[in-house]
Amino acid sequence: MKLCRLLPLLALCLLFSCQQEEERYRVPRFRDQIDIDIVRYDREFFENVNIADSAFWYLYCENIMQFGTVGEKETQCYLELFHGDSDVCRTYWKAQTIFDENEKLEADLSEAFFRLKHFVPDIPLPNVSMHISGFGQSVVSAPGILSAGIDKYLGSDYPIYKELFYEYQLSRMIPEQLAADYLNGWLRSEFTHESLMEDVRLLDYLVYEGKILFLLEKIFPKMPFEYLAAWNRGNYVWCVQNEAPMWERIQYYEHLYSRDPLVLQKYIGDGPSTVYFTEDSPARAAIWIGYRIVCDFMQRHPDMEILPMMMEVRADSILRESLYRPN
Repeated sequence: MKLCRLLPLLALCLLFSCQQEEERYRVPRFRDQIDIDIVRYDREFFENVNIADSAFWYLYCENIMQFGTVGEKETQCYLELFHGDSDVCRTYWKAQTIFDENEKLEADLSEAFFRLKHFVPDIPLPNVSMHISGFGQSVVSAPGILSAGIDKYLGSDYPIYKELFYEYQLSRMIPEQLAADYLNGWLRSEFTHESLMEDVRLLDYLVYEGKILFLLEKIFPKMPFEYLAAWNRGNYVWCVQNEAPMWERIQYYEHLYSRDPLVLQKYIGDGPSTVYFTEDSPARAAIWIGYRIVCDFMQRHPDMEILPMMMEVRADSILRESLYRPN
């Protein structure tokens, strides 16, 4: 009888807690809406073998494509060869069919940046664009610039991908991943791990990654978590189900405070799995631990806003005050 009377009380407490959490991160709608209009540098380049925006053109030639200094004859030669390559042209036209009209993506980004400005009012807004990267880095950022290489988002079954990428990479090379990757790239450019980490131990990296995921979740409250972490659904489910074993394994190997670059790479680097866990674990599975630590920390600090949390560099304090204990 005691248990029967207790269960409704527990349910009410859980409901009240959820309502408080929802209200805490509610974004008011009285400010002017942000409108993101994606600039199509991919089209401009393939129409003119040039891009009029000089800031992006220098970034594209010298950093994204690494063809050389703008204006040099050798650089122009590389640009023309790239522009005329049959595989590149085929990929460009495929990208035009997938990203012909971007109303939904622009609406999602507008809402996401609106929410980001609510949580971090002073964060600058970038000029958002698309380009063709030759299958290089997915998202690039520079002061005022945020651009996606859309040839990396043509669908996991795009034939050329199978010749260039590993199987575990294909699941995130889909159009649905692009919105989260845009914001992930911008957050990392504005909240660099160098500025938000007091040390370079595994714990510091996990808490940093956990902060990024926590803020992404508040920016995209309706987006499936696997997109925020650049996983697939199976990867996400594995992490949820194996949170306690992951934590136990990190402590067993005494890696939490390790500064060994090889150890760090195996936990937070890309790959088919996380070496120190099981073969069916996703790469970077340990960032789920960091996310859960940050969630517990914020639950125990109901008056703390997101920006002070992001700027807290002491990972030890966040772990200690979170009272993190995976079930």
